[in-house]
Amino acid sequence: MTTNEPDRPGGRTRLSDEVYRELRGNIVDGLIPAGSPLVEDEIAERLGVSRTPVRESIQRLAADGLAESRRRRWVVRSYSAAEVVEIYGVRAALESHAARLAALNATDAQRAAIEAQRKLMTTEDATVLAERAKANDDFHDLISGASGNKRLLENLREQRLFHFNARVAAVYSTDDLRRSSRQHGELIDAVVNRRAVAAGDVARAHVEFSLDLVLRKLY
Repeated sequence: MTTNEPDRPGGRTRLSDEVYRELRGNIVDGLIPAGSPLVEDEIAERLGVSRTPVRESIQRLAADGLAESRRRRWVVRSYSAAEVVEIYGVRAALESHAARLAALNATDAQRAAIEAQRKLMTTEDATVLAERAKANDDFHDLISGASGNKRLLENLREQRLFHFNARVAAVYSTDDLRRSSRQHGELIDAVVNRRAVAAGDVARAHVEFSLDLVLRKLY
């Protein structure tokens, strides 16, 4: 990510944003594993930038809960199983509320967009699992966005930043994929057909299913 962006008002801000997105993506995708050191000099050299935007980016990652200071150095934050349970508890409540609101508030265009994801999000073909994993956040964003509550959507996006969310897709079994696909189908049905209570229940069950996978296979 080499750049020659000048150090001027606005320019440094854009550069810091680029470095932040690069590091955040690497952490969320597991390219920089939990517990790894975040050394400013090394990151700056790798990305072809000065230390200032790197330092600012790491501080933003710390605010996101993705980095922490340990013995006077920054590292990618690790989470205990108990902390993961708490994180998913919050996410389950938010996803459930968002799905319920989506069933009540979604426009016809939003319902059509959600329905259009059915084939990919309900497939039981393991060969397209990687493609579906990449589309998963967009699918859930469609539902959360249809809630009509922008702050709720922003909070849910923050809940998906943790590294274990991305890693879980890599350990799906055939049965896990089948169950996840069935839940996606039920969620689409409930939202599209304006069944608010069912939408909330399915969304919560889906998050709790993901938590079970994380705890069984990553901890």
